[in-house]
This record gives sequence, C-alpha cells and structure tokens, in this order.
Amino acid sequence: MKLRSILKVYAILLAAFALLAGCGKTDPEPSPTEYAVIVYGTTGGEMDYLMEDLWKEVQTYLPDNKVRVFCCYKYGNGGGNFTGTFADRGELLTFELDKNTDFGKLRNYGLRDSTFALFDSENLAQVLAWAQVQANPSKGCVLAFYGHGGGFDASEDFPKGLYGLVSPATRGVIYDEWFKDKVGMNMYEITRAIERSGVGRLAGLMFHNCLMGSIESLTQVAPYTDYLIATPFLLTSENAPLIPYLVKNLSGRSFEEAARITIRESKDRLIDGLRHEDPDDFPGNVELLKSSEFAQVCKATKSLASRLCELYPTQREAIDRATCKVYRFYCMSPYFDLLDYARIVAQETDDRQLKTIASEMEKAFSDAILEQITIDFGTRPVLDSYSLSVVLVDHNAYSTTPTSGLFSYSQSYEYSAFHQYTGWGTWLNTNLQTPTGNPCGQAM
Repeated sequence: MKLRSILKVYAILLAAFALLAGCGKTDPEPSPTEYAVIVYGTTGGEMDYLMEDLWKEVQTYLPDNKVRVFCCYKYGNGGGNFTGTFADRGELLTFELDKNTDFGKLRNYGLRDSTFALFDSENLAQVLAWAQVQANPSKGCVLAFYGHGGGFDASEDFPKGLYGLVSPATRGVIYDEWFKDKVGMNMYEITRAIERSGVGRLAGLMFHNCLMGSIESLTQVAPYTDYLIATPFLLTSENAPLIPYLVKNLSGRSFEEAARITIRESKDRLIDGLRHEDPDDFPGNVELLKSSEFAQVCKATKSLASRLCELYPTQREAIDRATCKVYRFYCMSPYFDLLDYARIVAQETDDRQLKTIASEMEKAFSDAILEQITIDFGTRPVLDSYSLSVVLVDHNAYSTTPTSGLFSYSQSYEYSAFHQYTGWGTWLNTNLQTPTGNPCGQAM
C-alpha cells in the first residue's frame, strides 16, 4: 500500500476519533458490545440522499451499546442534482453512528479527496480493523455493503494484478464513479480485506446491492463469514429496510435469528420500494444463506457440470431445450437460476443421474437458504422460490474476448473458487446453445 494511501486512511480514522472523543477512553470493563456493524459503500450520481436517510433511520434503533454501527461512505458527483447535505461531492465520511451523532457536524470531519479508492482492499481492511478495535464485539462483526452491484462478470472480474495487468473495471460491487469506468470492488478484494483486517470470520455479510446473489461471488466470500444476505435480482434502493431492520434486531440475538426476523419484516417495504422504482412492478427476492452449506451446493453442481458434459454429444437437443427454458433473473445479464436449470435438464433429458443430481441440489439449497421472501406482482414470470444465479453462456461467449474487457470467460472465470470446486466453466465451454426465449423476471 502506498504511503499516500496510508496517510489518507489514517486521516480518516483520526477524524473519526476526533468526532467521537469518548471512544478513545480506556475502559477496564469487558466491552458490552455484541456486534459491530460496518456499513460501507457509495451510491453515486444523484442518490446520496438515500444513504443519509438510512443513517437517520439506523440512529433510531441504537438505544444502547450492544450494537455499534460504523460507517464509511463516499459521496457521488451528482452534477447540478447533487442531493448530499452532510458532505460535499467526492467527500468521504468515516464515523461511528450512535444516538448522539450530530449529522450537521459530519461535514467538518470529511476527507475532501475523491481519489480515495473504496475498492482498495487495504482501505476496507483499515475500516474493519478500526471498528473491531473500537467495539471489541463479543459476537463478531457484520459487514453491510450499500450501493450498486453487478454480480459476477467473468470477462472483467478477476484478481487485480493478474498477468501483471491492473483491471480498469471490475464488475463486482460498490462502483466508484470517481474513477475511470466506475471501478468496483470484486470478491477477491473483499476476501483480502477481511483476511488483512484482523477481525477474523464475520458473523454476517450483507449485500444491499443488485445482482449479488450469484453463486460465483458468494462462493468466493463464503469461507469468511457465517451467514450471507443477498439477492440475484435488482434490489430496490428506495424505502430500503434491510440494514436498519438488521441493526434493530441484532441486540440480544444470534445473527441467524436476527437476520431471519429482518428478512420477514422487510417484505412490505421492499414491495413499496420496487413499485416506486419500476412501473412494471417486476418481482424480486432476498435470501439469508448459511455459508457452511455451500460445500454441498458446489458438490451437486460439480456432478451437474460433469454429467452435462458427458451427455451433451448424445442429448444435445434436449439439453439445448432446457437451456432456453431456465429462469433468467435480469434481461441484461447472463444470470440464471441454478436449481431451476438442474431440474429442467433432468426433465428434458429424462436422465436418471440428472434427476438424482437435481434432488441432491434441491436438498443442498434447502439447507443453505434459511429464509427467503419472494415478491410477485403477477406481471412477470416467477418461480415458487429461487436458488442463486449462475453464469450460463455458450462456447462462443465463453471463449471470445469482449471488446470492453481484458480477458475472456475462459481466461478469468476459471480463477474463481466456484469453478475450481465445480468445473462449471468446463460445461460453459462445451455448451453450444445461447439461452434465448427464457422466462425473465426483470427487464429495463
């Protein structure tokens, strides 16, 4: 990490300590804090008011020190429609949010440097470490990302520095508009940050971001957290209850219990938010997942990929039909429901092994998905329940280097833990059918 970046991080943390002078006092008693919740992100453009509204709501749920909330947020540009009121364009605020936080004074402690990189794993590691030291939570840290997300795009989502090159744009999460091509943080950088922060395994990791319920992305981070909250759909940013409700429900509970309650309580407000954002009232969902069960999901997926490769020479017509019937989450991305795919290829081929594999995958997802809310407006296709998204492309798309990216799927996808566990990229390289005519949940 460059000295300049280190000084930036220290400047932020020192500013936060000045804002919360009481946090620096030595307390001989054990910390009463159960959880430290770190809210990290940016919304960019004209949407900064959403983050400010979220802070205000979270503050109403902080009557004691059992749950402490630490925020790191970077303001967008917004042009003439900039909506931020607590800081200026490009300014970074890092502070502990408590019941006494005076939002009108946050501006005095902001870092006025739009070149601070949110996607830099060292910066996230510093913020996590700061929260851990300040709170010393007995039940662990919870990391909640807030902002835009894009799921796993293997054409550009790979470890930065691969082949001696630095990616100009990764399509993970937390897009930073102050950098060329809106650079985002990818899963490799998230895991590196957790490793280097010293917080240990997270109690929970929440993606309050679109399209982050991808099996590729979540498999990468699953070893670093006990639980995950995500959606494979576009997620409403209006009237967003997930982070405030989780903060409200954590005190005195296990993370799993608090997250289950949070998911169930959020449905009505998520429906309102989706209706406000899209006139077509497209469906969606939010899922709570148990990380330790991902191994069984990957085991079933490995069997699925292997059997599809074996059958394709003799059952291509049936498998191609299935490829065009599987549920697609969002029309602009090649993300399809993994369990739905297993069921449909088993049905179309009438293959005994595939039927067994589909049953095994159904059991694996049943154990992995602890809680799920499904939103159905009756205007677009829906499934009874959803699993996670998986990339589904044909051989040409898999092997061709896109003009906007540095590498093809075949060069980058296979660095993912998901492929290494399952060999899914081998099936993508074999498949000759482009998914067309699929039922689709969301469209622009």
